[in-house]
Amino acid sequence: MATIRDVAKLAGVGIGTVSRVLSGKGAVSPKTLLKVNQAMEALNFTPSSAARSLVSKKMNTIGIWGTETSGEINRETLRKIEIELKPFEVHLIFADGELNSKQNPNASRESFDSLINKGCDGIIIWGSDLPALEILQIENEFPNIALLNNKIELIDDKCFYFNHYQAGYVCGQHLIDKGHSNIACITGWLETDDGNQRHLGFLSALNDNNVNIPEELIFEGDYTYRKGFEGALSLLKQELPFTALFCGNDQSAMSAIAALSSKGLNVPNNISVIGYDDMNIASYTSPPLTTVRIPFNRMAISATRRLLNLCYNLELDINYDFPIQLIERQSVKNIG
Repeated sequence: MATIRDVAKLAGVGIGTVSRVLSGKGAVSPKTLLKVNQAMEALNFTPSSAARSLVSKKMNTIGIWGTETSGEINRETLRKIEIELKPFEVHLIFADGELNSKQNPNASRESFDSLINKGCDGIIIWGSDLPALEILQIENEFPNIALLNNKIELIDDKCFYFNHYQAGYVCGQHLIDKGHSNIACITGWLETDDGNQRHLGFLSALNDNNVNIPEELIFEGDYTYRKGFEGALSLLKQELPFTALFCGNDQSAMSAIAALSSKGLNVPNNISVIGYDDMNIASYTSPPLTTVRIPFNRMAISATRRLLNLCYNLELDINYDFPIQLIERQSVKNIG
């Protein structure tokens, strides 16, 4: 069955132009109108599903909801999301789920509801800060959602996530392969599923190699720079020797390196450090940071397309496969 994208390709115009023809809204030249109509006729295109969304009372607005602990979403990611939305003349609104959260325990849910009240046709929920049960309740009331970097089995087709357990395992195995057996850890936020999974994967790698990590060498972090710095100092105070440190994200790893340096320790000659995420700045730290690359932009693009399909009855291609990639730089030393 032909789609709007097929019509646009055959007519040699943008998808937004086809949308204007179908909706009857916006300026389209007679020549362009003829080309689009001829393409629809040639493809035997029936615009029923697309037209219903285009002429319905949609606000043509997509929301994205997240917090600081959700992970890194940068200008490049937002730009790629907007590129996906532009052909359909859909706009983007961002809401900070952490705003006023200290004064109001319901701030996260209220900020989400505010996106709905602003007329968003659909919402990308970025991260796993909201409990799964609450997300399922939201989905039951407002089905046009897509989850970015989160997995809930009951709505798996709306989830775009990375295998954090396997990635944590890869990090632990990499340190062991480099000869390290005295290993410390600054976790991510363990109340989130992805933070818990990457930590369990890391511990499994150590366990499978008969490497023990004392509880004193595990510091529970929350993905922030502050906790990474405090965590490294706390681990040093335990007076248990360690030659390598796994951090639950790159922000923690970078601030941990700063803390180690403040105590006269060199990375990686004294202590190796491995991060997680591959932030844009990771290759420019001193030393450049070994880490796991999260294909965040590709996940964001697929989440956006899934939401466009849900909201506007489109049939955009979606990818659910996001393989693990270890990025080796200079922050881990081979001592084997």
